[in-house]
Amino acid sequence: MFQQLFGSGKRSTLVEAAFEDVSTMLRQSAKMLDHSLSALLDNEELQVDLDHMDDVVDDGERMVRRTILEHLTVNPRQDLVASLILVSMVQDAERIGDFSRGLGELVSLARSPREGLAADELKSLAARIRPLFEVCEEAFRQDDSEMAATVIIQHAELKKALVDYTKKVAASDLSADMAIVYASGARILRRISAHLSNIASTVVQPYDRIRHGDEDL
Repeated sequence: MFQQLFGSGKRSTLVEAAFEDVSTMLRQSAKMLDHSLSALLDNEELQVDLDHMDDVVDDGERMVRRTILEHLTVNPRQDLVASLILVSMVQDAERIGDFSRGLGELVSLARSPREGLAADELKSLAARIRPLFEVCEEAFRQDDSEMAATVIIQHAELKKALVDYTKKVAASDLSADMAIVYASGARILRRISAHLSNIASTVVQPYDRIRHGDEDL
């Protein structure tokens, strides 16, 4: 997709900087997810300030928007579609940060340790999502459609698995607090996976098909 946008030429320096900022946002969100999952499902004490970490992601979004605005102000005809794609990508990247922070906030709702079958199953599903951060970043940095398709396909499978998991929690005899924690955790993980899929779709889909990445695969 990016080859179609840029041809054999190079991206502008500002657009390159914006892509780097999106990568940084994804890496920061991945760290937040790691800390949140450790606190939620491994019952470890949270060692970081998730709000502060999320502020860094938010700063990245503002930086990308400023960079794109500056670029289009100076040269509105260069890399126009790429700039629009970047604005879409950065919105998804910012939401991933919000959801990664929100996962850690679920800990305060639980009145007992997270353990047993429900915790183990959610942990297993989360483990399938975590590697998609690196795959997604590499896909758009390298313009690798096969890697991007992997993220999109994995999301479709994870979405179904997380919906099935939520239904199982709803039908269980878990206490109200734990059912809310696990069901909310599953929903948050589904949203994180969806936003990663949205970003990956920018590599394989034309601009008007972004966020509909799995329909043609």
